[in-house]
Amino acid sequence: MSKISEAVTALKNGNFVLIHDEASRENETDMVVSAENILPRHILRMRKDAGGLICTAISGELSLKLGLPYIYDVLNIFGKSNKSISLLNKNTSPYGDKPSFSITLNHKNTYTGITDYDRALTISSLAKICKELGKKTENDNAIIEEFQSNFVTPGHVPILIASKGLIEERMGHTEMSVFLAKIANVANVTTICEMLDPANYKALSYKDACKYAQDNDAAILESKDLLAYANNVL
Repeated sequence: MSKISEAVTALKNGNFVLIHDEASRENETDMVVSAENILPRHILRMRKDAGGLICTAISGELSLKLGLPYIYDVLNIFGKSNKSISLLNKNTSPYGDKPSFSITLNHKNTYTGITDYDRALTISSLAKICKELGKKTENDNAIIEEFQSNFVTPGHVPILIASKGLIEERMGHTEMSVFLAKIANVANVTTICEMLDPANYKALSYKDACKYAQDNDAAILESKDLLAYANNVL
C-alpha cells in the first residue's frame, strides 16, 4: 500500500505518477498528472519525456453530465449514411478493448489550441468544471451551460471516457488514472501520455520506465498494485 500512498501524494501535489498496464495488454507506461493541477510545464514535460498522445481522461459519470459520447458511437450514427466510415469504424482494439476516445476540445480562449499554454488552459478549465460537477450540487445545469459556452470541438485535447466500473470493468490507463484520482480525492480528471522509446521507436520498456522514475523521483505503479488496493481496501 506504500506505493499507492506515494502515488496519491504525488497526484495531490501536482506531480507525475507513472502507471504501467499489463504485458498482455498494451504493455505501456503512461505519465499521469491530475488535470486540476496541470500547468504548461506539465505539457512540455510530457511532450519531451513521454512523446505519446497527450489526452485527458474523465469518469463515465462526468461524461454523461457533460453529454460527451464515445467517438465510435458518433461514427456509428454517421456510418449509417457513409459506407467508408461504417467500414472504418472498428470499435475494438487488437487486445480486445473498446477504445475510450471521445471528442477533442479547445477552450474558447485558446488561439491554435496546440501550444503548451493553450492545452494547459483547456485541460485545467475542463477540470475545474468537472470538479464543480463532482460536488453534486443543484447548480449542475449552470455548470453544464458554462461548459457548452466555453469549449469548442474539434480541438487539440483528446478526451477519454473511463468505463463506469473503472478497473473492475477495464484495465486501461484511462480507468487506472481516474481510479487513482478517485483514491486521491481530487477531481476525477487526469491527463495522461504514453512513454515512447526514441532509440527503437516503440513503447518504452517497463525496465526503462522504472529507471526514469528513479532518476526523476517519480512514483510508479503497475496495474496489479491498483487491483490489490481495490481488492484489499475497497
